[in-house]
Amino acid sequence: MTARYITISDNIINDIDKGILLVDKRMPSLRQFTQLHNVSMTTANNCYQRLLDLGWLHAKPQIGYFITQPLNKQNTPIYPQFNAQVAKPKVGQFIDQGLRGPFYTAQLPAELLPQDILNRCLRRANQKVGSDLFAYPDYQGDMSLRTALADHFTQQHFPLTADHLVVTNGCIDAVRSAIEVTTNPGDTVAISSPCFNGLLNLLENMGRLVLEIPCYQSQLDLEQLESILKAKRISACLFSANHINPQGFCLSNQQKQRIAELAADYRVPVIEDDIYLELSYSNTTPLPIKYWDKSGWVLWCSSVSKTIAAGYRLGWCEPGRFFNTYLHLRSVQFFGVNNIVQHTVCEFINTGNYAKHLKKLTLTLAAHARQYHSLLRELLPKNTKISVAEGGMVIWLQLDNMDSQSVLNEALKKGISFRAGSEFTTLDYYQNCLRLNIGWPIVKNEKDSAEKQAQSSALREQLVLLCGLINEDVIKNQH
Repeated sequence: MTARYITISDNIINDIDKGILLVDKRMPSLRQFTQLHNVSMTTANNCYQRLLDLGWLHAKPQIGYFITQPLNKQNTPIYPQFNAQVAKPKVGQFIDQGLRGPFYTAQLPAELLPQDILNRCLRRANQKVGSDLFAYPDYQGDMSLRTALADHFTQQHFPLTADHLVVTNGCIDAVRSAIEVTTNPGDTVAISSPCFNGLLNLLENMGRLVLEIPCYQSQLDLEQLESILKAKRISACLFSANHINPQGFCLSNQQKQRIAELAADYRVPVIEDDIYLELSYSNTTPLPIKYWDKSGWVLWCSSVSKTIAAGYRLGWCEPGRFFNTYLHLRSVQFFGVNNIVQHTVCEFINTGNYAKHLKKLTLTLAAHARQYHSLLRELLPKNTKISVAEGGMVIWLQLDNMDSQSVLNEALKKGISFRAGSEFTTLDYYQNCLRLNIGWPIVKNEKDSAEKQAQSSALREQLVLLCGLINEDVIKNQH
């Protein structure tokens, strides 16, 4: 027998499809909903949560639930299938920091960060810790922070032990140390394709070669990966599995489990960059590859750079069987992480403010995704392919006859920047793709200050201008 909340939510979806319930219309409160349908609060909650997860509702904190429509999944980017070849990473075009605008870096605007609460946590941390705050930090990281992190993720059904975590200066720092303890200069590391350009730049800087594994239809080509592992062509893997940058999708749990099994079977470490783990639009945190790691071959890396503040430079690694060599490397190269930042983040987590902030933030990012999709679909050609991300803060565009590097060169002249598709590969792919950050709002909120509303309008104008440049480039290349 079908659960009551599923039947009711299916009827609501049908009414939206038929136009009986209109997009942007406010839904009844949960209490009103229980009375209208004569159901319990649990059933009402389950119904609204299912509609949220499926993309038929979005929530505005302290206002209510509003009808929307799922993002168009019919016209999403097409990814190439190819035979993996060893290649040397190449550094992408350098863009001056002053020109790295809101669409360029996957980052949030300051107004979406809990600045006041973090400042209060900083003051409380100072009072609690006292003079110990100014001592040399523990090489592994402060025990109270590691315990807070372990408890936080255990509550998300991903059990961690504080003794096995190592605190680092951000996620990319955690990944760098993981690469150092598992490979040597000249070794080859398997990556997914397309791959976040920051990881490619890191591997190039460290003197590692890469072997790109095709990733298409939300799946990594595991058949090809296993063949490569059998042939002993790689020394390690470096993968993201959740809200992958730049595509935005998650690998299935079956794929994650299989990657962990392959790592153990062939005794090849998998370094997992999981920085977007907690930015799921459905408010349900997915599981990492590390969850299925039974023998310690997965080194799990993450950070608060995308969720709290990039400037804190605080991350961590659970290095599995490489714990001793990982910690030794950290002790001789980095001498620990800033104590003040560690205790502030610990306080932020333990007071429950981190969980509250994440819930609000993911709803905001989901709303941004709808805003960007709506405008891009309106202004770009109908054959434009746009990624439908399940979380994170980037959108991946693909358009026939577009040369994204050429568009970038023109956009920079007008003070607009983004990531060209060619930056995400060592191969001759993705020239007709580009990546946009969606962390900044492009729709005015009447409750915002005049300054914030003006900023949103200005960003919208920039995106409209960028779409015009894309259209001009497409028309030029058609002839």
